[in-house]
Formats: sequence, C-alpha cells, structure tokens
Amino acid sequence: MSQLGMQMPGSQRGIRPRMNVYTGLALVAVVCLAAAVVMVARAGMQIGPKSESGIMRAISVHGDKVELPE
Repeated sequence: MSQLGMQMPGSQRGIRPRMNVYTGLALVAVVCLAAAVVMVARAGMQIGPKSESGIMRAISVHGDKVELPE
C-alpha cells in the first residue's frame, strides 16, 4: 500500500503530541489560579481569629453574631 501513497489508519504511532497555544494558555491559567489561592489564604490568615494557627485561621468562621441597626 505504501507504494501507492496510501497509509493504513493508526500506522503513525510514533508521533508525540506537541504543546499548542491552548495547552500553554491552560497552563498559564492553572498557575494564575494557584497564585490567587495562595494570596487569598495569606490574606485570610491576617484577618482570621487569633485563636487558630496556620491555614485554619483563614477558613474558620467567626462565632460572633452580627446585628444590623434599624
């Protein structure tokens, strides 16, 4: 078949997939999201309750009841 210029399907198994623009954009998006998570966690640790330590300060809920004036 190769003498006639025809190829069998699946005969090109040796070709490796290359990184294209969309793969690069997805990689950049993942890096940006990871950086955003780190920034939000650090900001949460600064405003969280002082009784907790580490990352738990960022995700703990305040127990104080908030009342709005009428």
